[in-house]
Amino acid sequence: MVARTLKLDISDGTWMVNVIDDHNDDGKYELLHPHKEAQIQVDENHLQALEYNIVASAGTRYKLTLDDAILAEGEVGDSGVANGRGVV
Repeated sequence: MVARTLKLDISDGTWMVNVIDDHNDDGKYELLHPHKEAQIQVDENHLQALEYNIVASAGTRYKLTLDDAILAEGEVGDSGVANGRGVV
C-alpha cells in the first residue's frame, strides 16, 4: 500500500467521495464536505473503485485528483448534481 493524496478542487457546494476496496469497504467516505483533501492508501497492484456525488450551483467547475493524476473533472449541470464512478 502506498499513501496518496485525494483532492477535490471546487469553489462551493457539498460532496461525498468514496474509494472502495473490494468488499472490505469501511463505509466511510474519503472526502466528505467540507473536507477537500485526504490521504488514502492505494494498492498499486489492485484496482479500487471510485464513486463521487457533488451538489452545487449549475456551472460550478470541479476536479478530482489523486496526487497529480486527474480522476474526474467537469462542470455541474443544470440539475445541480454531478456524480460518477471510476477506478483508481
